[in-house]
Amino acid sequence: MRQISRWWVALLALACGAVSAQQWKPTQPVEFVVPSGPGGAADQYARAMGKVFEKLNLLNGQGWLPLNKPSGTGVIALQALQQKPGNPHVLTLLHTGIVISNLAGELKPVPSDFTEVALFLKETMAVTVRADSTVATGTNLVDILKRDPGSIRFGYLGHHVLMSLVKPLKAAGVDVTKLILVPFRSSAEALTALLGGHVDAVPGSTPNLVAMMSSGRVRALALSSTERLGGTFAQVPTWREQGVNASFNSVYGVMLPAGVPPESVRFWENAFQQLSIDPEWLALLERNGAKPFFQDRQQTVAYFVKERDELAPLVKELGLGAK
Repeated sequence: MRQISRWWVALLALACGAVSAQQWKPTQPVEFVVPSGPGGAADQYARAMGKVFEKLNLLNGQGWLPLNKPSGTGVIALQALQQKPGNPHVLTLLHTGIVISNLAGELKPVPSDFTEVALFLKETMAVTVRADSTVATGTNLVDILKRDPGSIRFGYLGHHVLMSLVKPLKAAGVDVTKLILVPFRSSAEALTALLGGHVDAVPGSTPNLVAMMSSGRVRALALSSTERLGGTFAQVPTWREQGVNASFNSVYGVMLPAGVPPESVRFWENAFQQLSIDPEWLALLERNGAKPFFQDRQQTVAYFVKERDELAPLVKELGLGAK
């Protein structure tokens, strides 16, 4: 009888432990470290997801604190996580740019050094020119660059944005090693330089282009996605529509520090799954020209392994990071 009682006590303890693990919730304010300045795409998403989580009562009454820590490679945001191992109350973005910066030798940490949680959207890029530019289409741009790869000055922010430009141009037969590429500290700076005539074209993520396209100050020549977008970009053809057999999407996800408890990983995985189907969130993505793309933890880990293998040859050809 005593042995049976002990067995029931052990079973009850296991059951209570399982329930407790499933019910993990934040017990202090959640810090979301944004690897860019205020107003950009990442900042927009960070603030919007906090509002959705609060609406869905997922934060357990705790605050959602977006912290802007911009840097060229995102290293400052990653350091914020490295300084808080095991803490499930601090998150940052997991994105394609981290993979490229690591391949280029500019960033030591890789996603697997942290706790990859989930992916939640795919971001499209577009190549833009001033409204009065003589470059009319993506095809026109390719023809110009085939004749003289150094005749167009490109301003950009981020290796993932650069990849959205060079991948289709390479597929179209342009010598991408001879392009004139001018990096900027923000998309806003690159677009300001475009309007001032300091560069001739700017590839950028669609959220950062909406305002200037809506005002008619810039035109988009081609989208990096496999299909057309809606809203502001509804009339912009993809590269594939213009005869270039290439596409590129940057993905956004989220990660925690290393060593966090499994139950907190499951909590955030579930939270971002709920985010990915929320109507307010989907409306924001539609306005920004982005697409929902939920992948759970296991799928996310596999995605970045594959992406790294696919991008490595092009990073090497471009000599990114090599000085």
